[in-house]
Amino acid sequence: MKVNLSQLEQQLKQKLSPIYLVSGDDPIQKLEALQLIRKTAKQAGFIERIRLAADESQSEEQLYNALYSSSLSTEKPLLELDYRSKTPGKPVAAILGSYAANTSSALTVLIDTEKLDDSATRSAWYKAIEKSGTVVAIWPIPREQLPQWIITRGRKYKMTIQHDAASLLADYVEGNLTAAAQGVEKIFLLKQDKPIDIELMQQVLADESRFTVFDLTESMISENKARTLHILESLEIDRVEPVIVLWGIARELRMLADMSSQQQTGAGWDEIFKKHRVFSRRQQGVRRFLSRFSRQQCQECLMHAAEIDRILKGANTGNAWEALQILCLRLV
Repeated sequence: MKVNLSQLEQQLKQKLSPIYLVSGDDPIQKLEALQLIRKTAKQAGFIERIRLAADESQSEEQLYNALYSSSLSTEKPLLELDYRSKTPGKPVAAILGSYAANTSSALTVLIDTEKLDDSATRSAWYKAIEKSGTVVAIWPIPREQLPQWIITRGRKYKMTIQHDAASLLADYVEGNLTAAAQGVEKIFLLKQDKPIDIELMQQVLADESRFTVFDLTESMISENKARTLHILESLEIDRVEPVIVLWGIARELRMLADMSSQQQTGAGWDEIFKKHRVFSRRQQGVRRFLSRFSRQQCQECLMHAAEIDRILKGANTGNAWEALQILCLRLV
């Protein structure tokens, strides 16, 4: 069975599939799908969570044992297979396909992948999972559908967001789903007990119009070029000291370089994120950033930052804000 996120909610109310495959790139919707499946599995008695990741030198033997040794456990486990950084190779795909054809009621399997290409969705292992389990395809929200998504998101917080107010927020975040979700959360924190109309939305957005250095680095990690440059320009207009902006970027780069180094030495993403206190909604963006930038490239960008520091100190000539813009463009 193949479903989208809204259909998943209904499907989980009816029954829990023995195996789920969640694929896609959107971090907000994907996290919501994973959390729904985990919650339902726990309610169904799958208390123990076992996690295997492709980036932790997972062997075929480990996967086979995890799939077929569940009956020996005193608790029914939820087996999570993280294939976001690496699509299953032939041996792993064969094991998954074989298991999907003959699943066990003592185990629920949750597979997390990036967006799969056409060759993967035509593969035997994928079709076996689609036949016996549930495939959840996560698609980006089109810009024209974002206001309705904001309204629906508000209902989950027991808020009524009027359509014109939702449209205003959608325009403000320039179609960015993560920023839209954060906007809804901020409105909820105001504890409004009345419908959110356009006047209230304008007030909230006016209060949020002053960006911080952390907004800049968040946008940078999310690969949002237009928003990153907009925030950088706003910081300059608000007379934020460029040395503070440079500090924020350099701090982020040092952390990313350290995470890349740990990942290369075999540390798991959960361990890395816990050490650096990376919140769940940022994790997908960090992973994608580090799939594009190696530790060495992060270090090279830090050297670039050091050159800007010399401009700020008067040791080199140049315009600091223009230099910061070039660095930001290099990172997005």
